[in-house]
Amino acid sequence: MIFASDLDQTLIYSERSKGNVPAEEMEPVELYEGRHISFMTKRAIEKLQQLVTLTQFIPVTTRTPEQYHRVFGITDTFRPLYAIVSNGGTILENGQPDQEWNSIVRQAVKTHCAEQAEIFSLFDAIAAPHWVKSSRLCDELFYSIVVEREQLPIDAIEELKKQIAPLGWSYSLQGRKIYLVPEKVSKGAAIQYVKEKLQSGYVFAAGDSLLDESLLLAADYAIAPAHGELGRLKDANPHISFTKLTGASASEELLDIIIEQAGKRIAAGIV
Repeated sequence: MIFASDLDQTLIYSERSKGNVPAEEMEPVELYEGRHISFMTKRAIEKLQQLVTLTQFIPVTTRTPEQYHRVFGITDTFRPLYAIVSNGGTILENGQPDQEWNSIVRQAVKTHCAEQAEIFSLFDAIAAPHWVKSSRLCDELFYSIVVEREQLPIDAIEELKKQIAPLGWSYSLQGRKIYLVPEKVSKGAAIQYVKEKLQSGYVFAAGDSLLDESLLLAADYAIAPAHGELGRLKDANPHISFTKLTGASASEELLDIIIEQAGKRIAAGIV
C-alpha cells in the first residue's frame, strides 16, 4: 500500500497557516536562509511514523527538487524511497531524478502543450507591478508567480484561464502564488508511474489544492483538509473525504483516518 501526500498545508504548515495550534505543539521541519519556516505538529509526526510502518510513504509536492530537499523533517526523518516533486514533473528515487520519467513528461509537454514563452507572454500582457511581485520558471516546466492576492484583476485572470486552456495549460491560485502548469505535468500521472514501479495495489492520498486533484482522482482512497481549495468545492468532489478540522490539526485527523483504513486492510489480509 502507498500513502501519497501533498506537503504544504496538508502535512506541513507555516506559522501563518497552522491555525490555532499552540506553537509549543509544533516541530520545525524546514530550514531556509537560517530560519525555520515550516512545521508539523508533534502528534502528526508521531502518526506519520506509525503510518510508514503500514504503507510506503511518498511525498508529492509542487515544490522543485531544491525546495523539497529543504524539508529536513521529511527527507531526513522519513527518507522516502520515492518523492514526486515539481507537481509531478520530476520523480526522485533515493533523492535522484528518475530519468525515464523525466523523458516521458518532457516529451508529452513538448508534443501536446504550447511553449512556455507563449503562455508567459499571455500572462505578461495583463501583469502589473502593483499585483505581480515575482515570477519564475520552475524545473523548466511550469511558472510560479507571487502576487498580491487582493489586487488581482479578476476579469483579466478569467480571460487568461480561457486563453491557456486550449493551449494545454492550467491555472491555479494557492495563497499568494499563481501556478501556470502544462496539463501533461500532473501529480496523478506521476503516482500511477510510481505505483506500477512498486507493483502496489492500493493508494491512499491526501492533498488540499486543485493541483492535488489529479493525485486524489488516481487514488483508491482520497482525503483533503477542509481548509484548502478542494474543501471549498466539496460538492464537485464526491470522491474525496474531507476532514472536520482545519489548519495543522487537519493533518492529525487525516493521518488518523488513513492509519485506521490501512489497519483494516492489513487485518483483512488485503494489501
